[in-house]
Amino acid sequence: MNTIVNQDIAASGGGERALSEWNQTKTEYPRHLCVHQLFEEQAERRPDAIASQFQNTQMTYGQLNRRANQVAHWLRKWGVGPEVLVGVMVERSLEMIVALLGILKAGGAFVPIDASYPEERRAFMAADIAAPVIVAQEHVVKNLGADWSAARMLFLDRDAAEILQQSTENPENLSGPENLAYVMYTSGSTGQPKGVMVEHRAVVRLVKNTNYLRVGEREVFLQFSPISFDASTLEIWAPLLNGGSLAIMPPQVQSLGEIGAAITRHGITSAWLTAGLFNVIVEQRLEDLRPLRQLLVGGDALSPAHVKKALEGLPHCQLINGYGPTEGTTFSCCHAITWEDANLSSIPIGKPISNTQVYLINEKNELAAVGEPAELCIGGDGLARGYLNQPELTAAKFVEQKFESEPIRIYRTGDLARYREDGVIEFLGRSDGQIKISGYRIELGEIEAVLMQHAQVRSAVVMARQDGPGEKKLAAYIVGSGGDRNPQALRELLQSKLPAYMVPSAFVFLSELPLSPNGKVDRTALPPPGESPSAEAGTISAQSGLEQQIAEIWAKMLGVGQVGLQDNFFDIGGDSLQLLAVHSEMQRVLDPDLEITALFEYTTVRSLAQHLAGGKESSAIQEARQRAQKQQSAWAKFKPSRP
Repeated sequence: MNTIVNQDIAASGGGERALSEWNQTKTEYPRHLCVHQLFEEQAERRPDAIASQFQNTQMTYGQLNRRANQVAHWLRKWGVGPEVLVGVMVERSLEMIVALLGILKAGGAFVPIDASYPEERRAFMAADIAAPVIVAQEHVVKNLGADWSAARMLFLDRDAAEILQQSTENPENLSGPENLAYVMYTSGSTGQPKGVMVEHRAVVRLVKNTNYLRVGEREVFLQFSPISFDASTLEIWAPLLNGGSLAIMPPQVQSLGEIGAAITRHGITSAWLTAGLFNVIVEQRLEDLRPLRQLLVGGDALSPAHVKKALEGLPHCQLINGYGPTEGTTFSCCHAITWEDANLSSIPIGKPISNTQVYLINEKNELAAVGEPAELCIGGDGLARGYLNQPELTAAKFVEQKFESEPIRIYRTGDLARYREDGVIEFLGRSDGQIKISGYRIELGEIEAVLMQHAQVRSAVVMARQDGPGEKKLAAYIVGSGGDRNPQALRELLQSKLPAYMVPSAFVFLSELPLSPNGKVDRTALPPPGESPSAEAGTISAQSGLEQQIAEIWAKMLGVGQVGLQDNFFDIGGDSLQLLAVHSEMQRVLDPDLEITALFEYTTVRSLAQHLAGGKESSAIQEARQRAQKQQSAWAKFKPSRP
């Protein structure tokens, strides 16, 4: 492990209490066991209890254990063992849980590779992990092409007959708690994602004998996050390692109504939502959350107004603000939200969870006093091992600090926070260009690096803006080397290299970037996209009553003055969260039977109006529909807009 050792850190004020009181979070938990061993204990103790549910199918602990054992024995024949990374390209399903458990039982570590990512990004991840095999479903990868990965593809569906011939007995355990359980990729400032390496003990510490939520046999957790998003770590392993049940949402894009129906149908008691999705549900379908006993929300700062409305409408549900980077294994701090919190200007992130320490370190390399803004640093059993194949970055971010002469390994988050008098931590923002949208961590430098690959781009700056209702939006500011101002070419370049949630919704062309007196880009002087004469804008007005109604709904939800008939919903700033809100409103106003997939297929006002009116598709609409289907594929596994 590459680390650097800083000077002893002085403690005063809040720092002294952080060392002596606020970080006393140690609890007894099975830190000597692996994730799959704890699952096997539950399977032996309650073999007939329901472990997982998917649509109309259920699987008991005994059935899940036997199926995972067969996958494990099968994978060992292909060389999977401790520290071997196994790519996973499986959509949300019972088979996904079988695959993850099977990889862990074989001794390997799983690496989610989202099929909706651009080919170049998938290829980078496959090469970076040097996986001997990738576990997949044939229908997930059939349209991806054969050249993006040199790994051997093993198919859960096509190879099912061979898998079913394997032993159903637990394989001999070859792993220890310090072996890798998974690698998850997050955005990187250099233009390439970085893989965060997480060990078994970090996952076990998250869900066993912890202090921030109830876990047990009575809890039914909703599994809604993509497995490439580390909120899934909580959703999957909290129930399965504690005898509870896991209800898996279908892989297709789900409407607000379908989310609510699943909560009722499966008897969901516990769920995690991104801050943005939480806001939309609170605004439009709060009653759907009433069956929940505990709801964790996070991924971004919470809106006190939405929190207050939720507290009023969900009197029997504990609302919890969860904070933590992927490097800290999902959650590092949590806060049970109270009525008093809802009246504050921001919702606190709370205190460190069990077996986790948090240190606020100021610019003087001292533990911060109460009320002093400082960098939030994380220690404890939840820390990741580091970044895959990036020792220098690991050394810079995972460091050893001396507190009262005792060296402690910590992760420097880059987040700013401060202590309250009671030790509760308030989140203050970032100290760099990193942002979060829909819970996904985005390095703006990664987007800028891709934009600079275009021959006509001389300078590029990307920032997150909130000029209207809803979530923050990405806007790209471009200084070109010629007269060509083609936002679609830039959009297509980004779509070919980055996930959908990293593609800006607006492109603004400038003659030069505004600079501050010290020569740096003055981001505060960058104009809102709608105020720039070179920003994209729709100009064609609605010609029918139905078109007018659709345009008005879109404009309201997108927070824009006008929507043109041929404007693509996603190209004018729409995202998956706003799509959910638009769908819910259109069901209420226009057509209660409108399926959400129609909004992906008909992404302009005119095409959607013709669809609703039962009109025949023109060749232009057919072309737009084909384009929209590609867009839907890119968004299908993206958490509606979230680790």
